[in-house]
Amino acid sequence: MGSPDVFLYHPSVIHQPRPSRASEEVNADGAAADAGPSWRRLWAEVTRRALALGRWLVVLSLAAGAFVGGKKLLDIEAELLPVRMVTVEGEVHRLSSEHLQRTVTEHLDGGFLTLDLKRIQRSVDDLPWVRTATLHRVWPDRIVLKVEEYRPIARWGSDGLVTAEGEVFRPKGETFPQSLARLTADDAHGLAVAANYLKWRDRLAGLGLKLAGVDRDARGAWTLHMNQGLDLELGATRVDERLERFLRTWSQLAAAGHPAQVDLRYANGLAVRWASGTNPGDAEVAQVEPVERRTQTPSRSKPKNRG
Repeated sequence: MGSPDVFLYHPSVIHQPRPSRASEEVNADGAAADAGPSWRRLWAEVTRRALALGRWLVVLSLAAGAFVGGKKLLDIEAELLPVRMVTVEGEVHRLSSEHLQRTVTEHLDGGFLTLDLKRIQRSVDDLPWVRTATLHRVWPDRIVLKVEEYRPIARWGSDGLVTAEGEVFRPKGETFPQSLARLTADDAHGLAVAANYLKWRDRLAGLGLKLAGVDRDARGAWTLHMNQGLDLELGATRVDERLERFLRTWSQLAAAGHPAQVDLRYANGLAVRWASGTNPGDAEVAQVEPVERRTQTPSRSKPKNRG
């Protein structure tokens, strides 16, 4: 009896069946099917980006065309509708109409319709002595400039001027008339100082005195200066009352001599410093003491309180 055939088993030698031709065809079709959607997605993305780029190119082209076209329109507008006339209205003394017209024409940067009036107004406002300036168009080719100048009533410190409304302004490179009174104070007190100056100037003028200056110091004390070389010290309180006291006694003071300084910072009296070379007698001094005769220095009344 022959020996039986022996078969050795090992996993590595297990026979793997070769795929059939049909299965190979199926796999090939599947791979082709998977590749199809990937190419379509790629093409769609390229198309989307190309369209976006195209839109941006269109926008940029339109913007560039609008810029170039707008510039040409501005040039054409300036040629077709030029500004041919500048008219100045308002009462001007320190600035000539020719100066104002020249300032406007130097800043004409467009035609009648496109002219930048605000820019021109700023250039006029920068001129010294101009308080307000307004511009408007008058069809078809005229620009009207209305100007209001500052009207100073006095000098302000060493480099400025002040109006009746207390507006302080400092025109550069200007010389001020010396005939104007000189007021000195902080700019914040311009209105009060100007108002008092006008009021006191008129009151003193009734006595033949010309008010040449008014000082208000940091403590609020007032000093008045006359053209005649007379100074009045009014202090910081009850200044109108004290000035009235001086007005009541001025005729007596003038008859007694030439006062250089009158100090009114007292409750019911005044002190006088006489100008050099004048020495009023006792009888004359007695007339200028407003309250009662004192036995002190002839040129000074005895105050009760000094404020």
